[in-house]
Amino acid sequence: MTVRIYTSQDASAPSLTGAAGSLTSLLDAVLVNGYGSQTAAGWTIGQTTTNKRQYIMAAGGTGFSLYVDDTAPGGGGAREARVCGFQSMSAITPTGVGQFPTSSQSTIGVGTLVIRKSASADATVRKWTIVADGHTFYLFVETGDYTNTLATLAFAFGDFFSYASSDLSNCIIIGRTIENNSGAVQGGTTNIYEPLPILSLMNGAGLSNTITGHFVAANYTNLGGSIAVGKHSDQAKMGCANGGSGQIVGYQGTWNNSTSNSIFTLQFVYPNGPDNGLFQSPIFIHHNGFVRGYLKGLWCPLQHQPLTHNDTFSGSNNLAGKSFIVQNAMSVVFNGASPTSAFAGQYFVEYSDTWN
Repeated sequence: MTVRIYTSQDASAPSLTGAAGSLTSLLDAVLVNGYGSQTAAGWTIGQTTTNKRQYIMAAGGTGFSLYVDDTAPGGGGAREARVCGFQSMSAITPTGVGQFPTSSQSTIGVGTLVIRKSASADATVRKWTIVADGHTFYLFVETGDYTNTLATLAFAFGDFFSYASSDLSNCIIIGRTIENNSGAVQGGTTNIYEPLPILSLMNGAGLSNTITGHFVAANYTNLGGSIAVGKHSDQAKMGCANGGSGQIVGYQGTWNNSTSNSIFTLQFVYPNGPDNGLFQSPIFIHHNGFVRGYLKGLWCPLQHQPLTHNDTFSGSNNLAGKSFIVQNAMSVVFNGASPTSAFAGQYFVEYSDTWN
């Protein structure tokens, strides 16, 4: 499928605000209809009603659907929308087969996660970036919650690359797990609100750990329904430290879920001395002690916040021919149950038609 980048700076780009229906209007334009000179990503709309949609991915992937409720469902105005995945939908209530997450896995609404659109429930226009093909998209929004340092709140949905040739359930959703809150984390590692930047938690569970807000449609055997998963990258280069509780994309070091501050270990500097290099790694999906696959087009910088938000660059060596855009990632607040400050990581998002 063709990979495309869409931004709020494009001519005729739709606006994203804290008003009901602004997210569905944006996704209608990006995924289904196109706008200005921008061609749509190739999705279709199935079930629909006012400010609610079923977005169905193009043929050739799992064919699964994203349900979006942008009616201001959470009681805090339309700062946020509710979302979940389905293998198929039969009504916009929503009803369907193979929901992920399920109502037992998320108590928000009917078993949904959250996309934060704006810090305010009004007509303030927020900058956004979407990178998408017909099967997967990543949404990054400058919601206004974090301006110093500027960072996005993010959402992901769609197919990932699976190492199992018979895997027909390789569809993931990654979204926030609380409504009406600007924070990245309430405290510790169990209440993370902004999950997409989070990498593997550092505990004895290893490849069996899961991360809040991460769900896939079913196991690689295609049995059992929705399951929680985790993800990881190249921990050694990112500066694991004793006492740390987890890692963040593009942030060198760890955070701690006790009363200690985050652990910052600037060991792998940018640029790398021997080759003046910028290093990055795929982001792998794991559960139940094995590596299932990796996210399409989303990369983890291995040096500490090496570039600037919205920078673009071209890959070299084994990444030759690939183009990337940098997005700042809002990550966790530290100091345990009484968080006092925050720090940002970074994503590298591949926007060339080279996802593989």
